[in-house]
Amino acid sequence: MSCLILLLISSVYAVSDIQITPSNPKVGDTITITGTANPNEAITCQAWFEVNPMVSDPYYGYLMYNVDIPTTPNTFKVVGENVNDLSVSVKMGIWVTKSATANSDGIAVVSQSNVPVGTYDIKIGGTIKDSSKPVKLKIIASTIIKADENGNFEYSYKANNIPGGTTIHLNIGGISKDVLIEADIPTPPPTVTDNTTTTNEVLDKEPPKITILSPTKRELNNSKVNFDIVVEDESSYSVDIYLNGNKINYDKINNHYTGNLILKEGENTLKIIAEDNCSNKNEKIIYLTYKLETTSEELENSAVTTTVNTATNNNENPVNDVVGNNNPNDNSKENIIEGTIIKHIGENAMLIIQHGTKITKEGEIQIKEIPLPNTTLAYYIAPKDAEFSIPLTLKINMGAPENKELKILYYDDKSKSWKNIPYTIDEENNIVLKVSRSGYYAIKETSISENKDNNSIFSEITMIVKIVIGAIITLIKSKLNLI
Repeated sequence: MSCLILLLISSVYAVSDIQITPSNPKVGDTITITGTANPNEAITCQAWFEVNPMVSDPYYGYLMYNVDIPTTPNTFKVVGENVNDLSVSVKMGIWVTKSATANSDGIAVVSQSNVPVGTYDIKIGGTIKDSSKPVKLKIIASTIIKADENGNFEYSYKANNIPGGTTIHLNIGGISKDVLIEADIPTPPPTVTDNTTTTNEVLDKEPPKITILSPTKRELNNSKVNFDIVVEDESSYSVDIYLNGNKINYDKINNHYTGNLILKEGENTLKIIAEDNCSNKNEKIIYLTYKLETTSEELENSAVTTTVNTATNNNENPVNDVVGNNNPNDNSKENIIEGTIIKHIGENAMLIIQHGTKITKEGEIQIKEIPLPNTTLAYYIAPKDAEFSIPLTLKINMGAPENKELKILYYDDKSKSWKNIPYTIDEENNIVLKVSRSGYYAIKETSISENKDNNSIFSEITMIVKIVIGAIITLIKSKLNLI
């Protein structure tokens, strides 16, 4: 590939004063690396970066066009993680393919030294080991550059085949540098707050908020308990409540939904579904356990329920669906999700929040679709600067990714930059992200270049894999004298 795609080293070099310009390169920029070393010194350089390939179970694939291979000696290596096999095809007039089978850990390596100087198209692909986990491709390249008689060296590379949001890890004569290729997505707007409202001109992109005021306990000694549930949304909405799969009736006063639950002995499932007229839906599931014994705890629970309802009638602020904030008898300051929550955003996205998830910041987990230029879809997940002990699952329905290149990016507020993150595709062609922190997430979808081969990359990968498997079978048969 090239030195920018390439680099690594040895402490014997006298390399210093490394400068990289521009300091914040974008896709398509020419990146120049300069520095000093000993006069006429040969300097080994290496660079590596990770990419997230396109996925269509059981195949994965990645395309790189117009890759510049520098002067020899050079080395080009691809490492696949969570794969059964790995094939790398380079167009040298004709397509030349080199393949490898993964080890027991799902890691496969294809390497080639002294690739002839030139500009090539490269296709990388194979089959996935575990479709529930992301596939990662690490691309490593190296070359040697030479300082002039004054010890100065310079190398330039056009970053036209490295995705925006990718960090390139460089090592030049023993000195390590990281370069982030900026994405063409603008800086997100100021943080979306919980109080953000919509107007008639802006379509509601946020699910209704559900708060369970009572029952406050999950283990009960009374088979008949009262419930009080608050639902809030900027749009009109409907509410359905189910106990053990059966729809139950309720009374409605303003945005309070109240009534009685008749519990069976053992575990009971209470599900609340609130859906607004913009197809945003929130589902909250909690589990209530009824034990037959009658103790003073039963009276205590009744008292708690009465207290909560009275406070609500006195117009006190409603509380969030978290243990630390929700239970007046809970002195814990931890912000822990109570129950399972499923939030639907329009017809495209669904956020699943598991029971027991700890949130490092105060506030309720919320998600909202937001408009961002140069993206297909973008979402903001609150509360700000929060981390989640159990990663949230964000599923986005984009349809089959045939002949489409998908990039999933997260906005790193500390570095003020967008970064590529891994994803998987499930059996229903949903993009699946594991979300461990709040913030902005964006999907960028682009069509594969119309100037290149029109065949589906996955069709080509399928063909490559079949050819490789066929060659292996033929080799085995020849060894056994079967042909």
